[in-house]
Order: sequence, then C-alpha cells, then structure tokens
Amino acid sequence: MDSLQEVPNLCPTNDYYKRLALECTGHQIAVDLFLMNNRYSDLSTLADMSKFSTGCVFHFPNYHINHAPIQVKRFQKQLNRYLVRKIGFEAVLRIRCTKGLSLHTFYGNFFVRSTDLLAMANVNPDSAIAVQVQMEENLIGINTACFQAAVLYTSSRGDRRIRIHTLCLPVTKDLSTIFSQFDVKCAISLLSKMGNDFKLLNNKLPATTLQMYRC
Repeated sequence: MDSLQEVPNLCPTNDYYKRLALECTGHQIAVDLFLMNNRYSDLSTLADMSKFSTGCVFHFPNYHINHAPIQVKRFQKQLNRYLVRKIGFEAVLRIRCTKGLSLHTFYGNFFVRSTDLLAMANVNPDSAIAVQVQMEENLIGINTACFQAAVLYTSSRGDRRIRIHTLCLPVTKDLSTIFSQFDVKCAISLLSKMGNDFKLLNNKLPATTLQMYRC
C-alpha cells in the first residue's frame, strides 16, 4: 500500500455520507453499520456514516451462513453483545488537563464541537477515544499532571447524568520509571490510529511519531 495511486482508494469518494452523519448527529442519531458482503463494497465511503455520527462499523467479509462458520460465530457473538450492552444517549464529552499541556488531536468516532468538546449521539462500554497530548510549556516545578474527563449523557431510563473521571500522573525525568509504567497496548492503539489517519490524508508522519514507530 505504498503506492500513492492506491491511497485515494482508501479515502471516501464523496462527502455524502459525512453530511448525512452530521445531520443525524444534530438529531442525536448514531448510525451503526453491519456489512456482510460477498462482493466489493466501498467501505471507506460508507464508514463516514458511522464515524461522524458516533456509530460503529462491523465488517464480516465473505459472510455465508453455511460456508463461513467462523464469520457466523463472530457475527452471533458481536450481535449479542450489541443488543445487551448498556447505552447512553445525547452525550457530550469534555477533557481538561494541567496548565502547560494541551489536547492536540482526537481519534475515534464522534463530532468535534470545539477544541475540547466532543458530541456523541450515544455512548456504550465499547466506545474508545484516543487523545494526543502536547506539551506547550515546561513542567518544571510541577510534580503531578492531571487529566479530567466529564461525560454528560442521558441513561436508557431517561435520567440525565454526568460521569467524571480524574487521572493524576506523576511527572518524572527518570526514563526507567517511564518505561516501567508504559501502557504498551494503549500506545500501539494510538499509533495505529495516527498512522492510519496520516496515510489516508496522504501526509507524512511527524519525525517524533516515526521515532516512536521505530522503537
């Protein structure tokens, strides 16, 4: 997939489904897509419908009830999870962080209302959002960096609720401490999303990101 001619095939051919998703978001509607195709489907275009409406994409290529038992079991498992999991509606998410740090980029399925406010038609336990944090000032004299995420949503019973999570992390210059507390799974997930976005936009990865990939 290194050929520049192949990159456009991974991008949406038009913005119709993106505009449809934004209209759905305005009415607090999320679009979840189950794709069970035996022939070519333009998933890169269709996926915008879920991406910008806070929905999910479930892809089961070459699905057949008799000839693809693995895909059938996978579909049954994911559909069961989809139907029984808890859900919240009309959600907004705001993330704050310590002075000197800023939220650089968000990754996931949502609509960005402002620099630190995300609009989500619904939220569920399987929703995942990644945030890239950038240092704007030197953290000299600061022993703890704090992050706070607040989600305002409507429960399935119609109650308006707010859930707040606060995370405090020690600031250190000791590399051994940093590596011992490093969350590998989280980092790989973030780097994969970053690399995918840069590739689709036909941009070059920043030097710092390339260095992390080499490590």
